[in-house]
Amino acid sequence: QWRSATASALLPTVGGMKKNSPNIDSLWLGTGQPGLLTLARQGQVRHYRKHLLLIQQGDIGHQIYLVVAGRLREFSVSQDSKPREITLSLWGAGQLVGAPALDGGPHCASVVTLTPVVCVVVSRESALAVMQHTPAMAMDVLKMALQRVRMATETTRRALFSDAYSRLTSLLQGQMDPAVDPHGDMRCHPMTHAQMAQHIGCSREMVSRIMKELITGGYVVRERDRVYRICKRLPERW
Repeated sequence: QWRSATASALLPTVGGMKKNSPNIDSLWLGTGQPGLLTLARQGQVRHYRKHLLLIQQGDIGHQIYLVVAGRLREFSVSQDSKPREITLSLWGAGQLVGAPALDGGPHCASVVTLTPVVCVVVSRESALAVMQHTPAMAMDVLKMALQRVRMATETTRRALFSDAYSRLTSLLQGQMDPAVDPHGDMRCHPMTHAQMAQHIGCSREMVSRIMKELITGGYVVRERDRVYRICKRLPERW
């Protein structure tokens, strides 16, 4: 389903950097994460296509990715006869992806690009060297890693102890982007029902049933390009 992150899947680059692209300082400072600038300076800018498998679950990583622009999806795949996917998190500008590479162990999840993505790619050796000599930056990386632990714990908790409706409404509210709606309504990032189901660990049919009732009840409006707008407070129960 996904294309692997081979050289042929990269957008045109020259010497690892796209023609006429700003330098790494300008690119990274635009993400709002200045604490990782020293780390970003150790890498090279790479441009990746949409729907590209950047990291494969179980592979040993040799580099980390600092996201400059675009969106990525981190997911895990079951090992049974009918593999299923569950989305663990979505990442965007300013995030560090592929942290398990730092200890030389296998990646515990896969990562795929949802849009064209720009990253600064830093080798494991370079990252460890700069972290050893920059404690403040190493602390920023640790904070990001702890954020992942909290998110993974929350995903597990919801999957075990919440019903499908509660997980879906949490997803809708968690993906809202109020800045894009001049009327103050909450609009979610574009997602299909199948993508929502992968996020919350249930069937697409269940998501479709719940969304249909929310739309019928006037709680949610579907707009163009799979964007959903939350018009009023969602019910606590379904």
